[in-house]
Amino acid sequence: MMNAISLALANPMLSGGGGAGGDADRYMFFATRNRMPSGNIVTAASGANYVCTKIVVNTPQYKTRTFRFHLSGFASTEGGNSPQETVVTGTVGTPGNAVVADAMFIRVAGVFYQCTFAGLNTVTVADQTNGAWTDELTIPDVAPESEIEIWLFYHTAVGEKVWPVYRIQKHRGERVWGAGDLATLLAFKDTPLADSTAALDTNYATVTQPQYYGPDFMVAKGDWDGRPIVLGLVDSIGEARQQFSAAADARGNLGWLRRWLDTDGGIGRIPHLLIGMPGAGSVRELTGTGAAIATRRWTILDEITAFNNNNKKPFTVIVNQMGQNDTAATYTQFFNTNYRSLITRLRARYPGVKIVAFPPLGRTVSTRTVTLTSVGTVATATIASGINGLATGQTVSISGATQTEYNGNVVITVTGPNSFTYNFAGSATSPATGTITANDLYLRAAYQSFSANNTWPADGTDASGKWRLRADILAKTSACCDDAIDTYAAWVSGERDGVWPGMLELPSTVVTAQAGTDGVATYTTIEVADAGIFRPEQEISTYAGPDGLARLSTTSIGSIFGNTITISIPRSTVLPVGSIVRPSVTPDGVHPYGAVIDRVVGGIPQSEKLKFNP
Repeated sequence: MMNAISLALANPMLSGGGGAGGDADRYMFFATRNRMPSGNIVTAASGANYVCTKIVVNTPQYKTRTFRFHLSGFASTEGGNSPQETVVTGTVGTPGNAVVADAMFIRVAGVFYQCTFAGLNTVTVADQTNGAWTDELTIPDVAPESEIEIWLFYHTAVGEKVWPVYRIQKHRGERVWGAGDLATLLAFKDTPLADSTAALDTNYATVTQPQYYGPDFMVAKGDWDGRPIVLGLVDSIGEARQQFSAAADARGNLGWLRRWLDTDGGIGRIPHLLIGMPGAGSVRELTGTGAAIATRRWTILDEITAFNNNNKKPFTVIVNQMGQNDTAATYTQFFNTNYRSLITRLRARYPGVKIVAFPPLGRTVSTRTVTLTSVGTVATATIASGINGLATGQTVSISGATQTEYNGNVVITVTGPNSFTYNFAGSATSPATGTITANDLYLRAAYQSFSANNTWPADGTDASGKWRLRADILAKTSACCDDAIDTYAAWVSGERDGVWPGMLELPSTVVTAQAGTDGVATYTTIEVADAGIFRPEQEISTYAGPDGLARLSTTSIGSIFGNTITISIPRSTVLPVGSIVRPSVTPDGVHPYGAVIDRVVGGIPQSEKLKFNP
């Protein structure tokens, strides 16, 4: 690993952030794993209303030594009105309960250091306030690429509310403990790897896993070497809505953007803070008051700037990953009203700060609407827009027929350019009624269809708005960015433009020991030849047949040990030796699963990080 001096000599542009060697007295973003509060609020349980969260963050490729951490008194919404900061313990305008932070420590190399708040060991964080900062904490130098544990002890009365921030990554040593008093929790400092309290650490590796309170903004001083420091504006794709706790890498990263930024390639790991969350839209970010406020996080950023001499910012470059949620009926509204409005606000707030944009990823669907007729036990499906990708022997999922006997996973025979047949139990009704679809679960790129505003290529129509946005970002149209890093080649199918790769384009493996016996008894593990191509939380599908197209089973990975996959949803389907196991591509045509995240991270050259320099 290069040290700060040799890295700066090898890449002189590293000095662009703050002069040669950086600025040792400037608070900068430093921690991996940082997250803005958002999600489902937590209710304090009886016997566990005192909580300790232990979060593990990793440091940059230079020494750090002086730290400040922030606790917020609000969280942001996710979804349609994100990132409005209106998740509060009461109702907006009527404060609810406060949260008492009883103590806070960081632990480095086995040593605890206590954080203080205005000289006190405890602080009360009131609802609907911006929250509280720890005082400056200077400790012995923390070596580059170290782990820092953040221990926060807090409580409310039973039944009161707590803001959500972190899902616990217990495979990285993170924990959440609950008790009825503080003293019981403090004892865990002597057993820092003791299991979490089972009643709190539930639904691991799922979207329903609880989220617990912790610091959001984290800054440090140290031997900053002048490398770029990123403030990232993100939506669910950038904030890793597609991955949860078990999928985090060794440094706590989830999703493609964090992983790519923190990869030790090009000019090295790029420290960053992502200020957005799932559902965030440009038109709402950094706007509003009252019940539509989305400016509190930006005020907290101003507080960091005020900590620094000469009001230097804790970042050197702004990265804008948003755009997925900015679509509109017309491209003028999409680009000018929605997407560019945020750029205007950013340039007014941070004049002279470079903005680097990432064009959005794709949005497609793997379903086609079909009509169904039947004669006896043979159903005929007709797709008005053509099949474009189905093959005889392939399994598709039929759903939506009012006559449920038509529905299910069926093996098809292609009979024409827009028709196929399959065997079923027969029906007294033909044609079938209902809104009926055929889904191939993203097996083939050719079968995907485009969602609204996503038609490829960018032909200047409103229908191609997403790809018009990409073209405008790459051209820096109307100063919508100062530079751009294209994502397209990293995620797109190698067989068809504008769509996700099909499962057939991704690495696969085979079953090496039969799973299941009689189709009734369930199992929870699958042995494969190479589990290294998968990640926890990845959905997988197993196929058989002469062409490997007949789907046997679909499930999700809970954990991986060697080549043994523990599945999170027990199955009974018999999987013979040699069955093909494929990683799923996306759950919804928007959010990539782990295999595609790896594809994106590996597909964007690390040399593109040079664009973060002035």
